[in-house]
Amino acid sequence: MNNDDLEYIKNFSQITIREVCKKAGVDPSNLWSGRTSKKNIKKVRKLLESEVAKLYIIEDDNNE
Repeated sequence: MNNDDLEYIKNFSQITIREVCKKAGVDPSNLWSGRTSKKNIKKVRKLLESEVAKLYIIEDDNNE
């Protein structure tokens, strides 16, 4: 496993549902229990997808 793989795994593990809910303004306990709106569920999903997508963005650290 190279450093890029390890870095990806570390960054992936830092994505939590609690933090995504916080960014979305959704109570995580309501999400887990199904007591939140479909709109809020969709918002959390989109933010979660966005966080995962950020892992695939290649940052140019002079690695040309």
